[in-house]
Amino acid sequence: MFIIGIIFAAAALLGLALVVLAKTSEARGAGILVMLGGGALAVVSLVIASLSTVPTRNVGIVTEFNKPTGRTTGAGLKWHAPWQGIDDWDASGQTYAHLGDACLWVAIAAQRRACIPVQIEWNSRAERAPENWAAYKEVDGIDGGRFGTFVARRVEPQIGAAITTVFSTFDPLGQVNAKTGDAPAPDLNKTHKDPLLAALKANLGEDIEIRSIAFQTPRYDEPTTAAINAYGQKVLEARNLAVDESNAKTRARITATDASVDQVARCLQIAEKLAKEPGLCMTPATPTRPIS
Repeated sequence: MFIIGIIFAAAALLGLALVVLAKTSEARGAGILVMLGGGALAVVSLVIASLSTVPTRNVGIVTEFNKPTGRTTGAGLKWHAPWQGIDDWDASGQTYAHLGDACLWVAIAAQRRACIPVQIEWNSRAERAPENWAAYKEVDGIDGGRFGTFVARRVEPQIGAAITTVFSTFDPLGQVNAKTGDAPAPDLNKTHKDPLLAALKANLGEDIEIRSIAFQTPRYDEPTTAAINAYGQKVLEARNLAVDESNAKTRARITATDASVDQVARCLQIAEKLAKEPGLCMTPATPTRPIS
């Protein structure tokens, strides 16, 4: 609209020149009409060019000839110089969601694979809006203009990289109970939320703000699931073997005790039959017969 306003202003100047230079009343009348019409249209065009609307929860990027000035505005109707413009940058809450069957497959410990269901809520930092607006231009096939390009080329790849790094040492076999062989579902919100938050701040902390992170129960590929089951079975077998060995030792002690008790009992019976002193039956080296 600024260029259109300049054209109408030039037309108004031409009309003024016609009024001044015209030699006939008809020419002066035409010049007056051109001057007034062009001036009015120029004023309207420049007023329109000086107004911009920034959507709610967005940041306005003030530009001059399609270059950012470094100045930002809030949402609403904004005035600016007619040769300037305001492009909006989305600062509202965004969601990176890979939940359910759309979970994110990553490589974990021992070259295994896990599918991590995760949702991350974030928003763009307003103070970084001018730099990011200038750095990312619209790309065909990516919705959302410059902000869409920023999300597709900057935010989502870095989130994916952070998740891959954080889970690279995750070992589901470590979740197997060493006593029972059971493999309860891991609580990723307890074990991996803080490391992922730290990784995201390291990768994107200047550009975005992380609002929340939430995990669901992960899934594993078939080889990993088979390895978990086999490990749990080995733990269970080892526990049963330990129980059997302990029971065998207990039975041996009971047998030895029973044999010792039987010898004493037989000695006492013989002493009673022969009317002998039974005290010798209670010594550590108990004879099988009382000494006559």
